[in-house]
Amino acid sequence: MPQAEDLLARLGRVVEATRTVVGVDGTGLTLTSEDGRPRWVAVSDAAMQLLEEVQHDFGEGPCLAAFAEDRVVAVQDLRTELVWDRIAVVVRQLQVRGVLSVPVRLADQPVGTLNVYATQPRAWSPAEVQALGAFAVVTAELVRTAVELAGREVEVAQLRQALASRVWIEQAKGMVAATGGVTLDQAFQQLRRRARASSRKLAEVAQEVIQEVHRERVAAKAMDDARVRAAEARAREAEQALQAAQTGLARRSAAQDRSQDVLDARERAADQRNHLADQRDRAADDRNHVADARERAADVRDRVADARDRAADKRDRDRAAVERHRASEAQDGPADDPE
Repeated sequence: MPQAEDLLARLGRVVEATRTVVGVDGTGLTLTSEDGRPRWVAVSDAAMQLLEEVQHDFGEGPCLAAFAEDRVVAVQDLRTELVWDRIAVVVRQLQVRGVLSVPVRLADQPVGTLNVYATQPRAWSPAEVQALGAFAVVTAELVRTAVELAGREVEVAQLRQALASRVWIEQAKGMVAATGGVTLDQAFQQLRRRARASSRKLAEVAQEVIQEVHRERVAAKAMDDARVRAAEARAREAEQALQAAQTGLARRSAAQDRSQDVLDARERAADQRNHLADQRDRAADDRNHVADARERAADVRDRVADARDRAADKRDRDRAAVERHRASEAQDGPADDPE
């Protein structure tokens, strides 16, 4: 419908204006669909689209909480919000950190949410919350005006159907662009060719594409969960092996300590034996010194005795010579007396 397409264009301009005025990295708008759950109808970028989609897939998240509880939900850092840790893991690669979501109300009832995100943790100020709330009021007025312009109940139903179909088509465009690495226009042309080839409506093909991507995501998540469980099992095995190695190392260290104690005791005993041997050697040296001194004293005594013997022999020879001389004189004396 022209009215529905005009409404979506206006809502897209509100989303872009919100992104600029509030000063955020991405903006998105959700409105209730046929199943009564909010689905995105306008986003500023692929990261915001993925954030909206994973919340719808998991049935939880800050935007759904703002809609279900009809209140402002401000998340400073999505990675630290343990309540929505699954969503944080999915969007981590896109650097979605701070999230702010306010409800869009019609007749005092929430009919959607206006959401913004930042790539860095962000403490949302009251002024930012107020500004986002003002844009939510503008959004509600646009939707209310579109409904009132429809005039009749049938036209309102057609508007809702057109919005729902447009939501499916826009979501499918984003998914095809993200998975195929093409632009949104190229993704739209691919959807049109697929619809013509199968003689179906574009909205039906879009729903099929979304369901296929959803199944792939579920399968990928199941595979990731299996990989996580396998990694956790390997981590537990590695931890057990490390504990066993540490226990074995402690036992080997204790055995080495005991062996070292034994070696130290043996070395001390050997040192004591060497010390006793040194003492015995010194005692033997002392005895040898005493014996050498005694021998030297005996040699001195022998030399003294030899000297005495030589002196006595000399005295004896001298005495004998004197006596012989006297005897000779005595014999020579009587012969000369007759004179």
